[in-house]
Formats: sequence, structure tokens, C-alpha cells
Amino acid sequence: MLALTLDTAKNVAIGVVAVMVVAALIAARIVASITKRVIAIAIFAGLAVAVWSQRADLQTCADRVQGNVEAGQATTTKTTCEFFGRDITVVDLTPDEPAPAAQPSAQP
Repeated sequence: MLALTLDTAKNVAIGVVAVMVVAALIAARIVASITKRVIAIAIFAGLAVAVWSQRADLQTCADRVQGNVEAGQATTTKTTCEFFGRDITVVDLTPDEPAPAAQPSAQP
């Protein structure tokens, strides 16, 4: 059997504590890095799902406007749909109305 003296046991304990502290610091850095990556991926995935959902709602509204135009039920020339709580104007074009001319963008 391995016989340890009190001083040897103390020194071994100090060495083990030092190794465990270094290992804990390395593990904390790795875990923090992984955690940050997982959180960032979760945030971006959540934003992507939210934008996709809003895009689908906007497309549904535009399809409804198009259906109203094709059925002759459009009563106004403009309809609003929501995109992240903001009103987006969708122009109703009846078959006998020309499409609006493109406006040139002002460049400074």
C-alpha cells in the first residue's frame, strides 16, 4: 500500500485543488461560449420564425385584397395590412385601372 505522510497529503491536496480550479475555469469558459452560441441561435431562430409568420400573414392579406379585386368587391383603392404592428398599404388595382407609375427615388 502507498503510505502518505501528512505533508505529502497536504501537497497532493493543494495540487488537486489547483488542477480543479484551472479545470473549472476552462469548463466555465467552454460552457459560457456554448451557452452564448445556443442563446444567439435561439434568438435568431425566434426572429426568423416571427418574420416568416408575419410574412405569411402579409401574404394572406394581399391574397385577400387580390381576391376582392378579382371578385369585383374592392370598394376602395387602398387597403392596409399589418406587418409587426405597422400598417402596410396594399393598393387595390381593378382591371380597368393602370398600375401606378414607378416613382424615381431621390438620391442626395
